[in-house]
Amino acid sequence: MLTSKQAAEKIGVSDSLIYEWCAAGVLPHYRFGRKGRRGTIRIDESELEAFLAGCRREARPEVPALKHIKLG
Repeated sequence: MLTSKQAAEKIGVSDSLIYEWCAAGVLPHYRFGRKGRRGTIRIDESELEAFLAGCRREARPEVPALKHIKLG
């Protein structure tokens, strides 16, 4: 289990972005502490990897020039 800071360092983002993803419900996490208190967040490393895989975008192949449009 990773802390939010460890997760952020592992993937090269800020820890505030990790908190945003957790608050938005897009990054699975565990929150420990009493309701209404800040508590602590722990992120399973395998769930972080799965989240990253879902964020991956493939590069688009080079788009051919449009022949019917003339510039200038």
